[in-house]
Amino acid sequence: MRPTKRITWLLIAALFLSICANVLLLPPKPAQAASIGTVDENDTIYQIMVDRFHDGDPTNNATGAAIRYGENSEDDFRYMKGGDWQGVIDKLSYIKNMGYTAIWISPVAEPQLTSRDNNGSGKNTAYHGYNVKDPNSANPYFGTKEKLKELVDSAHALGIKVIIDVVPNHVGDYMLGTQAYYDIPSLQPAAPFNNPSWYHHNGDIDWSLVDGVYTQAAQDYMENHDLAGLDDIDFDVPAAKQAIFDSIKNWFTYTGADGARVDAAKLMKPTDIGALQNYLGVNTFGENFDGNAEFVSRWVGPNKEWGMLDFPLFFSVLNSFAYGQSFDSHVKNTFAQDSYYGGNENHMVTFIDNHDRNRFLTEAGGNVQKLQNALTFIFAARGLPVVFQGTEQNKGNGNGQIITGGIADTWNRWSMVKRDASGNVIQNYFNENTDTYQYVAKLNQIRKIYEALRKGKQREMWSAQNLYAFSRRIDSGSQTGQEVVAVFSNASSGTQTVTMPLRAESTLTAGTILTNQLNPSDTVTVQTGGVTGKQITVSIGANSAKLYAKALSGPVDTIAPSVPTGVTAVAAGATSIQVNWTASTDNVGVTGYEVYRNGVKVGQTASTSYTDTGLAPATEYAYTVKAYDAAGNLSGFSAPPVLATTPAGGSVTIYYKNTAYANAYIHYKLDGSTTWTTPPGTALQESSYAGYKSATIPLGNASGLTAAFNNGSGAWDNNGGADYHFDSGVWSLVNGSKTAGVPQPDSVTLQVSVPASTPANGPVYVSGTFNSWNPADPAYQLTKGTDGVYAITLSLPAGTAASYKLTRGSWATVEVNANGTDLANRTLTPSGGAQSISVTVQRWKDQ
Repeated sequence: MRPTKRITWLLIAALFLSICANVLLLPPKPAQAASIGTVDENDTIYQIMVDRFHDGDPTNNATGAAIRYGENSEDDFRYMKGGDWQGVIDKLSYIKNMGYTAIWISPVAEPQLTSRDNNGSGKNTAYHGYNVKDPNSANPYFGTKEKLKELVDSAHALGIKVIIDVVPNHVGDYMLGTQAYYDIPSLQPAAPFNNPSWYHHNGDIDWSLVDGVYTQAAQDYMENHDLAGLDDIDFDVPAAKQAIFDSIKNWFTYTGADGARVDAAKLMKPTDIGALQNYLGVNTFGENFDGNAEFVSRWVGPNKEWGMLDFPLFFSVLNSFAYGQSFDSHVKNTFAQDSYYGGNENHMVTFIDNHDRNRFLTEAGGNVQKLQNALTFIFAARGLPVVFQGTEQNKGNGNGQIITGGIADTWNRWSMVKRDASGNVIQNYFNENTDTYQYVAKLNQIRKIYEALRKGKQREMWSAQNLYAFSRRIDSGSQTGQEVVAVFSNASSGTQTVTMPLRAESTLTAGTILTNQLNPSDTVTVQTGGVTGKQITVSIGANSAKLYAKALSGPVDTIAPSVPTGVTAVAAGATSIQVNWTASTDNVGVTGYEVYRNGVKVGQTASTSYTDTGLAPATEYAYTVKAYDAAGNLSGFSAPPVLATTPAGGSVTIYYKNTAYANAYIHYKLDGSTTWTTPPGTALQESSYAGYKSATIPLGNASGLTAAFNNGSGAWDNNGGADYHFDSGVWSLVNGSKTAGVPQPDSVTLQVSVPASTPANGPVYVSGTFNSWNPADPAYQLTKGTDGVYAITLSLPAGTAASYKLTRGSWATVEVNANGTDLANRTLTPSGGAQSISVTVQRWKDQ
């Protein structure tokens, strides 16, 4: 939102365009390719910088000055190296053998090949993919869009999910500073993104103004300025927002990718990224390069992102594990702020370094023991861990160099295949025998075996200068009571021995033997005593970790059931489809099946049949099925996706906003029927419109429905006992006010009737708390209609109490009572959506 006032006709135009944009953000059509299930707490992620991974197809390499194979000087790291999607395909087994369940790859769109240095022929910026020329075309140096889909398909065949790095906001360096034209023609982006009116032109972010400042004004400033010369898309321009959303969505529709990492999320409104996530239909996690947990948490939750990169924890891990600083001062303090995440702390994506930070091993002075200790920590702690390519090869920054100040983007971005200046391979770093490669494989296996390390609630057990311990416990479900106790030392030498009480929540009993999953010969026994009545005594050496848990009885089942076959899907009515399949087989036994609609899990069943309900009429859906066993092993997806279409029929879509209801339900009956739904009715779901929940209800042969709403706990919104009626189509209901169509931005339109003595051309102004009581503010001048009624639309958020009066340009011409006495200030408090209020001026003060 730009901090400038707009005259009335601009407000109306913006309102109209915003409505058009929101109409476009409808649920996507079924994907051509299906996800194998979106990224979630069960995953561990391997981060791949494609250009710096492996050159699987030399024919798509850049040529001439754009590529440098050698990595001897810092400048060498600013050029392309030849890695591509074929190279990732070639090394998927390397990743699979480490136990990762997901990969995060670089942005996939066609990049800007050069920077604006030397009149547009400067250092190559294409290798990382964050500078985009054409969001709708594939990066030709990585391969074709067909090759990208092959990568996703190949990963899926191995049970590996694919997360695509997306850049929805600051796209490329097209225009200079505040200029609104292309000063260097070669830097102009592809259509339709070559429209200067789609971008802000406020210049670069001055970080000295906003670093450490967490006000709304600082956030508005960041959202409306460029990032290091990269032009910032103006999301207040609906066509621009829709175009960038569509460009990203198309990659997911075509490939069936499973998640998105959102670059520079702090430069976008959380609700805008939430709308993008809903549009993509997969979970996303964003980047907010900040150590303030409260600030980062603003992007996590309903109508926002599923998770965020955990920069607050990263800084604590770096200080405590690389530099041996106090756990009390860093890790403990960070975890104490987990409440900010509103129960979503297990969605935080943890890391010890990445493509923008120095390699951890360099920060740790080359100490591999510290590296493995830090890796153990993020694999055991709440959240899901991501590890940057090459960490498993015990290699820090190139040439042992550390990067200071700002973003680390040279020495840390070395290639997994080292070449000389002519491109000849000197060494590759795909060694599966390094101790850290094998250690990561062990961590992945332990995390897979113990659900507590994936989904368990984390609770602190001990914190001191050089020792920290926590419990991860499953509090509900089939694995209730499963618990892992994680203990860490960052002492530089010696052994620490401490007796620590178990948590009060623990159901481990005295006498229980706990085994260190990192070293099965190391055990401790739960003893009576301590403040909770149960305790363990742990001895731990310098820079090391222990993960204590009950050994699982019998051999661990790690074999997944066979892939379901013979899948069929047929319409079972206007709003339901029945899916059937042939039973899978398993080495122990199949427990049940998961059913996915358009790549998203919609249900599970123990049988080989499932009926999917609540669908929209005349809509095609794609179905796939997975099998699972008692150990939680999941098969791959049935293939190919099976399509089925519901028959035609009318429906009602209702967008509902009631600021008093945290949850909302619709209780209704169809026209022509006397049967109501069972109270409280159908739960409304979060929509892409901030503050609104929605439901689409099939009508069959009915023309509409009668409804009342409630919060599920006895509070009802029933239109004063008269209930609400909705014909087929789309409706919005805001705090009792019903309008046709999708939700509109909060606003109030004043329709003002004036005395006949008012001069023919006015002017008439509104003055109030919203413009510092300026009686002649040109931005608040009303427009006279052909019927003689004056009007203005005020953009006031719902619940904003405002006072105002009408004037003809001065306080000497303010409105008064019919007898000439002063009129009390008028007041209004918008309930939300687009409202209209009729006002009559009885007399002007000067008449």
